[in-house]
Amino acid sequence: MMRSRKTKKQRREKSSHSSAGTAAPSYTPEQEAFDTALEQLDDCLNAATTISGSRIGVVHTGRQNRVLMSYAKTITHCMSLYGLSSKPQTMPEGNQLLDHFSVAALARCIVDSGIMTLYLSEPSLTLPQWDLRRHILFLHDLTNRKRFLTSLVKAQGEGPKPPFFENYNERKRDLLSVIDKRCDELNISPERRDEFKKGQTVFLGGVRGAVREAGIDVNTFDFLHSYFSNHVHSHPVSLLRADEQMISFESPSPFQLGLCATALGAATDYLSAVNARVEIFTGDISRDPVGPLE
Repeated sequence: MMRSRKTKKQRREKSSHSSAGTAAPSYTPEQEAFDTALEQLDDCLNAATTISGSRIGVVHTGRQNRVLMSYAKTITHCMSLYGLSSKPQTMPEGNQLLDHFSVAALARCIVDSGIMTLYLSEPSLTLPQWDLRRHILFLHDLTNRKRFLTSLVKAQGEGPKPPFFENYNERKRDLLSVIDKRCDELNISPERRDEFKKGQTVFLGGVRGAVREAGIDVNTFDFLHSYFSNHVHSHPVSLLRADEQMISFESPSPFQLGLCATALGAATDYLSAVNARVEIFTGDISRDPVGPLE
């Protein structure tokens, strides 16, 4: 899927003249870095949509299908990030809102979904390891749904419970039974097993364990994840320095361009890693080392 775009040269030409023929702001280093990051994400997205499109209609294992869904989620986040970042450049001077708040929030989503895609598709896993990994994810899903649906029932007051609760206990027992079995096979300590069975675990070794497993630098991950999270949660870091950062809702400041260039660069890095993994892990059932389990 190719998307039309203005090149950096076209943007430089636009910045050298205003619509009235008078001088416009110069093409700054911050703007150039932003434009470069935007074009690099566009190239990466074109590669991603080509890979994803080539998997349509191909028979895959359940694991591969989950990988492809997580991949599609990552691509969709990146498309939204690209659209949100490129929109201001189609607008007239003085009306170029660059929503760096939402850009940062989307970048956090991309980091998370990229790590999940790599975690699901880790090629070194044996059958018992993958089966434990997926059942811990199933248990987290079950536990999480119980939590928010319980709150929904309380908020709605009297009335029948959702069908989810009808066989909740049975499904939980089945999941715990498999987790126990796989933990026995893999010689996992009772302490870790008990932690897994609480239903709060997503990544067996924690998110940083998943980051290391994927070959991603943990310090870089910590910076991106914690920094972008401030904008997801509207923490003080996202609000307190508006004057110093010259935040504008009409024409992006150097800070806004720099933050968005960082977000775009992170998105490109994670999507590139996911592209490479999905290309070798999907496309044929034989590319899943574990094979079909369901």
